[in-house]
Amino acid sequence: MPSLLIAGLGNPGSKYIHTRHNIGFDIVDLLALDLEVEFESSLKFNAQIAKVPSKELFLIKPQTFMNLSGDCIFPFMKFYHIEMLFVVHDDLDLPLGCIRFKKGGLSGGHNGLKSIDTCFGNDYYRLRLGIGRDDKIPVVEYVLHKFKPEEFEALSFVLKHSKEALKFFIQNRDFTMLQNRFTQNIKNRAI
Repeated sequence: MPSLLIAGLGNPGSKYIHTRHNIGFDIVDLLALDLEVEFESSLKFNAQIAKVPSKELFLIKPQTFMNLSGDCIFPFMKFYHIEMLFVVHDDLDLPLGCIRFKKGGLSGGHNGLKSIDTCFGNDYYRLRLGIGRDDKIPVVEYVLHKFKPEEFEALSFVLKHSKEALKFFIQNRDFTMLQNRFTQNIKNRAI
């Protein structure tokens, strides 16, 4: 089975914990708990890293801040000769509750993806997690807000469903089956 790096995107520091922009960190934290691995700090790669040896799998949370995610991920992949990259990130263009999967393509204005694309190219897998949008709040401010209490039920579903999707992909590395089984649109479920 090819080696796999699952990268959750977010910003380091306590003020960003559980914000919309850090949903990628939240997912890989849940995945690490399920896989019974712990993150360790790496000064060399400026990241939190967990390794699952039996699965040829690494989990990573870049500590470079979102806009420089590629500066951490690319050197790590190169050093460990990792064959597959799967990035977990927030997506403003999807409402909360939507979960989509994508391979390749454009960054959609997401600065973390732009950084990875610059360092690595755009031929990697993505788990896009809808965080919604509020046109009354500037984007930069909105993504750094925590979820509202009335969104917790939808958020809980997203976290659990995304974790299960990644566990499925870890087991079989079949992206088409992953898309067919785990993609979620608002119309597919009541929130």
